[in-house]
Amino acid sequence: MILGNLNIYKLALLFVFNAILLTININMVVESTNTKISSKYFIYSLILFLLSLIPLQILAELGTGRIYMAKFLVNIPVYVLLIYYLIILSIEIIFAKKFMERSKTIIGNNSIKDSMDNLPDGICFSKYDGTPLLVNRMMQDISYAVFGNMLANDIACAEDIRNNNIKKDAEILERNPLIIKTMGDIWQIKIVDHKKVRETLAYKITLEWALYQEIEEKNRQIEKINASLKEYQKNVAEYTRNKEILQAKIKIHDKIGQCLIYFRRYLDMKDKTKEDRDKLINLWKESLLMFEGKSDNVNDDVDSSNNEAKFDKLISTAKDIGVSVDVKGKIPTEEGDLQLLVKIVHEALNNAIRHGKSKNIWIELNEDKINIHCKITNDGIFVKKPIIEKGGLKNIRQSIENCGGKMEINLDSNFTLILSWPKGVNYDL
Repeated sequence: MILGNLNIYKLALLFVFNAILLTININMVVESTNTKISSKYFIYSLILFLLSLIPLQILAELGTGRIYMAKFLVNIPVYVLLIYYLIILSIEIIFAKKFMERSKTIIGNNSIKDSMDNLPDGICFSKYDGTPLLVNRMMQDISYAVFGNMLANDIACAEDIRNNNIKKDAEILERNPLIIKTMGDIWQIKIVDHKKVRETLAYKITLEWALYQEIEEKNRQIEKINASLKEYQKNVAEYTRNKEILQAKIKIHDKIGQCLIYFRRYLDMKDKTKEDRDKLINLWKESLLMFEGKSDNVNDDVDSSNNEAKFDKLISTAKDIGVSVDVKGKIPTEEGDLQLLVKIVHEALNNAIRHGKSKNIWIELNEDKINIHCKITNDGIFVKKPIIEKGGLKNIRQSIENCGGKMEINLDSNFTLILSWPKGVNYDL
């Protein structure tokens, strides 16, 4: 079958195929002119373009009936035209492959723009009147997401930022430096002035902003903690001052109370001697020294050796007024335990002498791996009715329970206090 015998449909099919080949060649010609590749690629692409244009012209003449060039080729077989197309298509494929390999190594007119469009940050070069010279794809996306239109003038964009004229889903986080939230990311906008142009950059700082916010939150927490510590420090100072005042009051109260009890005991004695009177006077003198601030016993409860001396003083003072004190067992060596023991024995001696008129007091001490046990018994006036704890007994129970210990009162034969508390106690008022 020759070309002249083809019907209009077959001619149209060949025409469409030929048009596709021609379009490919036109694109190759344009690409070769936009790249700085040697002129031979342009010549090759132009030759292929002409070779694709000639059969297209012939098919157009056959289809319209206006035959000019086609009269020389109207009698050629159709398969010859198909072979011609196959050869042209093969040459185009080979040429396009070599052209693409070559174009990757050459910087063309669009190479800079293409590379900028692939950057993850936004870039815009503009004149000082705001006219953009070069804007990459990311900057255009940011402009559309923030302002609702493509970047046409960076001065107008800056004015919209100052007036908060932005889309609802965009947010200005900071103005100096300019931080904008849009498209699900955080962007820092920076402007660099060059001699003839102005460069506007949009850096993606989503991760950095999250870390910055986390640091800011931790700083706020640290400030709160510092404020709490300062307040706590003030409270500690006030507590310490009040504690020292209370300790001094308690010591003065206990000392004067002890003197009054021993003085009453001295008055009840039938056979008074000068020695008894001198011991009582010395006891009052020690009490008076505390008012003058000359006593060494006001704020020294944490001194273990001083606590031992105070314990021995209690025992010897009781013996001086005719009260026998028998101590059995090992005295605690830990400062807190010894301090608590002195407090308990002091209250128990005063209570036994003042209320029970005791002549003899027995103190038994022992300990296990966990607790210290103390039993204090006196031979004072026997009491049958239930005892109401107040004064000294109340103070002893409160001191023991504050340390996690226990106190029991036994009235079977003599008045007996049964006490126990954990070892290594940190006794405090």
